[in-house]
Amino acid sequence: MKKKNKLLITAFPFFPVIKHYQKLIRKKNITFDIIKTNQHLYEKDFLKIIHKYDALLCGDDQVTQKVLDKASKLKVISKWGTGIDSIDVNYAKKKGIKVFNTPGAFTNGVSTLALTMLLSFFRKIIQNHNDIKKNKWKKYSGETLDGKKIGIIGIGNIGKRIVEMLEGFKTINYGNDIKVINKSFLNKHKLKMRTKDYIYKNCEIIIFANNLSKSSFKLINFESIKKLKKKPLIINIGRGGTIDNKALIEALKKKKIRGACLDVFEKEPLEKKSLFKKFENCIFTSHNAFNTIDEVEFVHRNTLRNIFKGLKL
Repeated sequence: MKKKNKLLITAFPFFPVIKHYQKLIRKKNITFDIIKTNQHLYEKDFLKIIHKYDALLCGDDQVTQKVLDKASKLKVISKWGTGIDSIDVNYAKKKGIKVFNTPGAFTNGVSTLALTMLLSFFRKIIQNHNDIKKNKWKKYSGETLDGKKIGIIGIGNIGKRIVEMLEGFKTINYGNDIKVINKSFLNKHKLKMRTKDYIYKNCEIIIFANNLSKSSFKLINFESIKKLKKKPLIINIGRGGTIDNKALIEALKKKKIRGACLDVFEKEPLEKKSLFKKFENCIFTSHNAFNTIDEVEFVHRNTLRNIFKGLKL
C-alpha cells in the first residue's frame, strides 16, 4: 500500500472550510493535523512537531531556517495567500522544499479596502454613523479627492489597481517601487514615479501597498516622519512591518500626520492596551483586506492544488 503523506494545516483562514475539503484531501492519500491559531504559529511551536510532516499549509507563520532544519520530511510549503516574507524561501529552496503561494489573489479586495478607508476618512462616515446611533444629528464637512496628491509605495498588482481605481477621482498620483514599472502603464494612468523622499515631502495621502523586505522594513520611522511636510493621511494595507508603531504613535500625538488607516500592524492581533486606540483620527481593520468571498474561495482551492503539485499527486 502506498505510504500516506502527512499535512500540517496552520493557516487560520482555511479552518472554517476544512470539512468541505477533507474528502478531497483524503482521496489524495493525505492525512492531516490542524493547529489553530488566531494569527500565526511561532518558531518555537513548529520546532516541536514539524519533523512529522511531508507538507505544510501555512499562513503568516514563522517558517525560519531553524524550522526548516527540523523539517526532515517536508517536501512542500503552500502559503495561504500572497505574502511569503514570513518564510525563509531561499533556505527552503536550498533544502529542496518547494514553496508556493497565490500571487495577485487579493488584488481587488485589498485595493477596494484602501479606497474604502480613504473615502471613509475624508467623508467622516464612521463618526457620522456612530453619532446617529447615539441619536445625534451632526453635519460633518467632508472633502473630495479632487486634486489631492497621493503617493503609493509599492506598484505591484495592488498598487497598480489602486492607481486605476483613483482615476475617477481626479487625483494627482505618484508611485515608488524598487522595480522598474512598465512605461505604458505609467503613461496610460498618468502615474509619475518619484523617490520616497519626494512622496514624503509632497503628498497629502500616502498609501503603503508594498511587500515586506529589507528595503521596506520600517519605512515609516522617526527619521522619515520628519520629512512629512503636508501632514498626510497614512494608509497601510501592505505589511505591518512597514511602519514603526512607536514612531507613528508619536506622529499622531504631535499631529505630524492627519491620521492613519491601518489594516496591518507590527504585532497582531493589536494589543488590548495599544495607544493607537486612543486616537479618533484613525480607522483600523483586523488584517482583513483580503477577505472577500470570491477571492478567498479561489485561494482555498489554489492552496490545496499547490500542496498536491508539490507532492506530485
